[in-house]
Amino acid sequence: MANLIQAVAVGAAGCVLAVGLWQGWGTLAVLRRAAIAYLGFFFLGALLLLLVRSGALGPRERGNHE
Repeated sequence: MANLIQAVAVGAAGCVLAVGLWQGWGTLAVLRRAAIAYLGFFFLGALLLLLVRSGALGPRERGNHE
């Protein structure tokens, strides 16, 4: 799962890099935005993974109410 988060973060940074260069933004601006996109997606994915592993986003167990 960590590899998937890493791949999504790198993909987001690559998209920002490609679009930024295509739009003609400055090199420093493109690199800064790519770094922000990478870190944002990485931390968001890590937070979601933490919530899933802790059980906060998993299926709820139903008690036996007989």
